[in-house]
Amino acid sequence: MFELHHEQLDEMGFPFFSMFPENCCQGASIMLGMLAEFFIPTCSVVIIKGSTRGFDTNYHYWLTVDGRVYDLTLDQFQPTLGNKFDQLRRPLFSSTKHPLRMHFFHKNRFSTIDAYLDFCDQYTGAENGLKILQFLARQLTQVRDISLEA
Repeated sequence: MFELHHEQLDEMGFPFFSMFPENCCQGASIMLGMLAEFFIPTCSVVIIKGSTRGFDTNYHYWLTVDGRVYDLTLDQFQPTLGNKFDQLRRPLFSSTKHPLRMHFFHKNRFSTIDAYLDFCDQYTGAENGLKILQFLARQLTQVRDISLEA
């Protein structure tokens, strides 16, 4: 869904989505977490911000849903880290461990709503953040309705 609609999301004010999956990990993880909590209210979602060690600190976001790891932008690391780590060729769905857990060593954990509010404050603004979330929810609802009809 993010890849299919990345240009439209970028036009709506979703930062960096014109380059999806590169540099989109924060927004993609947060929105997936918000959607998971909306469509599955009983699930437990945690947004994770991992960072590298040393002076050249890099960050990456992913999430867990009921303890399972999801990373929609993992494949962005195949060109640079694929020779050191396995499983970077495609997004990660429902894994027990993150393949880059030792690269993004330091981890901060956030509730979905705290991460969402921070993202809106920093990048989208509350109004655009809500429009983007509503757009994504409509897209998922359409996909769900089509699959139920089949």
